[in-house]
Amino acid sequence: MNQEDLKKYCELIIEVGVNLYPEQCLNINCSIKNYEFAILLAETAYKKGARFVDFKTGSNLLTKHRIQNNRNPEDLEFIPSYLLAKTNEMLANDWAFATIDNLEELDVLKEIDSDKFGLMIKKEQETFKASSKALGSSKNTWTIAAAPGPGWASKVFNKPELSEKNTEELWKKLVPILRLDKKDPVEEWRIHGNKLVERSRILTEMNIDKLLFEGPGTELEIGLNNTSIWKGGIVKAQNGRMFIPNLPTEEVFTTPDFRRTNGKVRVTKPVKVLENLLTGIWFEFKNGKVTDFGTDTGKEILSNYFKTDDGASYLGEVALVDSNSEVYKSGLIFNSILYDENAACHIALGKGFPMCFSNRDDMITPADMKKYGCNYSLVHTDFMIGSDEINVTGFDKGGGKTEIIKKGMFKI
Repeated sequence: MNQEDLKKYCELIIEVGVNLYPEQCLNINCSIKNYEFAILLAETAYKKGARFVDFKTGSNLLTKHRIQNNRNPEDLEFIPSYLLAKTNEMLANDWAFATIDNLEELDVLKEIDSDKFGLMIKKEQETFKASSKALGSSKNTWTIAAAPGPGWASKVFNKPELSEKNTEELWKKLVPILRLDKKDPVEEWRIHGNKLVERSRILTEMNIDKLLFEGPGTELEIGLNNTSIWKGGIVKAQNGRMFIPNLPTEEVFTTPDFRRTNGKVRVTKPVKVLENLLTGIWFEFKNGKVTDFGTDTGKEILSNYFKTDDGASYLGEVALVDSNSEVYKSGLIFNSILYDENAACHIALGKGFPMCFSNRDDMITPADMKKYGCNYSLVHTDFMIGSDEINVTGFDKGGGKTEIIKKGMFKI
């Protein structure tokens, strides 16, 4: 990627993603494989007036060594107290949070003991559930982005070799998706973000009672809540700052009533579950719960996912994306939820978003969330179900219906 586009990308993450203000502190969550990009991002933050930039680095290889060489299962649940204290201090002092998705180590955890890994993940999610809730309710600004490297590029192009040539080719594919080919990408993303906000407003005012998804292998009915609000694009944090949580983003989404999903659905793109990439996924729902499911391989991975807690078997999100998406137009499967979810309509199994309810202030506890139809879980994983063959119809309480998406394209 040329230096000018790289500079624009870093500015996009800082100015639109987290919308950093002068003297604000920033935490960058990255892997050892994208550390160099994190340094460039930190440099951009300092040039924009950041007071302090801190890194949280990790590696799937380190996790693999921990699991494979473990002798005491209880050790897998150990989390040093300073990690939680540090996160809470950052939240309390209005830090911004930027995550660089770890796509360079996609296969590192592929053959580990999924039971042990599930144990680790569950403990982490239990320990950090308050901070997760804070970010989920937009207490602080945050964003997730990705940095192409040879490992990710080899997966996207299905080429075994790790080369700079593949990496450069991937960068070229991402330039139009990230709107870096525009004269002012920052302004383009603000305009795009506001378009998604407007689409969300239209859907909210339709007072949809349920959605019907129809397509090959799919006939799925998803009931919404009386207080459901659609979201998308730009989000307002509690400090008043406007930010975009995902770069890129093409979706509008809401939280369905977790008790009202019925039918069968075919997942149309690969999905990473417990760090394992799964294909050929399908689900069958009854009264909200997954009652049957399958995959091409790795069904036990999904089984372990559902063992996380009761909420892992129910929906926490439904999102609409059409074929005008720049991600869809690329024609690529990115093997990344961050990108692939923005190519197609999707559902998420796990925790719902209280911010998608007009009565969100009433949802203080997990019991409150469930009372009002918002699923609660320690997990949240997106599964893409859209394609250019999918139709989505909205029904109001009186039975009136509106064609929302036809053959993959928005009609509203």
